Amino acid sequence: MNKFFILPIFNYVTFYIAGAIATFSNAPFSILPLIFGIGWGLYRINFQSSTIKIFLSAWFLGFGWFSFGLYWIGSAFFMADTYHIFLMPIAIILLPGLLAVFWGCACVCAKLINRNTKFSILYIIVFLSLFEYLRAQLFTGFPWLMPSMIFASNVYLIQIFSFIGSFSTNVIVLTISILPFIFFSNFRGKFALLLILSIPIVILCFCGIYRYYNKILLKDNDQLVTIVQPNIKQKNKWILKNREQHLNNLLKLSVKNYDRFNDRNRIIIWPETSFEGTIPGEIKLLSNISKKILKNKNTTLILGLLRIDENKVFNSLVFLNSKGDIIHNYDKTKLVPFGEYIPFRKYLGILTNFLPPKDFTSGKLKSNPSIYGFENIITLICYEILFTNEIVRRLSKNSNLLINITNDAWFGKTIGPYQHLALAKIKAVEFGISLARIANTGISAYVSPYGEIIGRISLDNEGVKTFNLIPSLKNTLYKIYGEYIFIVLILILLGINIIYNFNFKEEILNEK
Repeated sequence: MNKFFILPIFNYVTFYIAGAIATFSNAPFSILPLIFGIGWGLYRINFQSSTIKIFLSAWFLGFGWFSFGLYWIGSAFFMADTYHIFLMPIAIILLPGLLAVFWGCACVCAKLINRNTKFSILYIIVFLSLFEYLRAQLFTGFPWLMPSMIFASNVYLIQIFSFIGSFSTNVIVLTISILPFIFFSNFRGKFALLLILSIPIVILCFCGIYRYYNKILLKDNDQLVTIVQPNIKQKNKWILKNREQHLNNLLKLSVKNYDRFNDRNRIIIWPETSFEGTIPGEIKLLSNISKKILKNKNTTLILGLLRIDENKVFNSLVFLNSKGDIIHNYDKTKLVPFGEYIPFRKYLGILTNFLPPKDFTSGKLKSNPSIYGFENIITLICYEILFTNEIVRRLSKNSNLLINITNDAWFGKTIGPYQHLALAKIKAVEFGISLARIANTGISAYVSPYGEIIGRISLDNEGVKTFNLIPSLKNTLYKIYGEYIFIVLILILLGINIIYNFNFKEEILNEK
């Protein structure tokens, strides 16, 4: 048995376990100290003796992080007949395996650029942060489960995103994760190094606390946001005979407590693909729905629906006025790979027989809608809320509300919907704009520009809630400077690592 513990495979298993444990620092568990599992892995990688060992160690660390953190993707294969069930293992193993390659490559680059010294920890943090940025951009991008996401669960720590954004917060979280291991190391000058790294982080945390305690929220009593969560199960959603029941439930929820709102300006929001049907085939039905719900001209209904244009299918949302007219429509521009379209479909051969026969089409960006009292509204469907660029390119000085409609019913009662909400909260804080998140089965919520959940409808429940619109903040530091902050942080860490290695060139022994 003792021989097993000295085998290379045991070494890699410990990296996998460390990455897996670290995922519990994310929502819904939010046990923040467990992020030190990542720090332990990065610290050990610093002492690996060969390039292949470095890559494999980092890959196993990343594979633990992504496989435990993204297991819920497999739930989609049980929720509908869109995909064959035998493809599920491929999805829950292949995707985390590919994402872990980014971590492996990052650590190899860090050691190659700093091969003449045993202290490469800061280089590892730099390159891992850079590769996390690349992961969010390349191959359509997938910025889910970045280390920075752990701060979304704390109302004080989430304020950091307003100062430096998600990618820079990756640098902060990864740096925090390795601090205890530097403290207990034999590195010369470690206390000076700890001081240099810790002081800016402590200042940043105090700035977050100060920002939250001194928040100014001006509530406009004339504007109301109503979120409707019908809790329609995915297996029942597309059965035609159930459509009338689903619509009646949506109507019942939407007119609940109507008398309390009088003639005030209000928007009512339904989730992504609210019911079985398409545009333009359901134009008459939509007109009838709006007339039943919108009792005065100051109310607007926003709902998600599929749109068909010749042979193209779009994932869309529409704005309906009290007359039953469509006053705005938006087609989703950022599609989910393998969820809404199959990349490289023509090269997959016989595998295409087990995949959905038709892809969605990406929409074209158009100007944001404006509604009296609400000003400029940014609409995002499903996981578009993850992408900073999707918000930046639609942002204007009058942007006053983020609307994110989604359907997380695919993922059942797993951690997926909690993670999705956490990521959406981050965007509200980064740009200082309140967020209305409407999910079919949950979790629906209204989030302030400070990341507070003003109210929510829990997972796997139906319900309706109405909130006063919270106007957007004038600016955030991140909104002004964007990823320039990320570049500056990277350069600072590189500088610290270079200065440290210049002053302490000796071989560091006994660090294994």
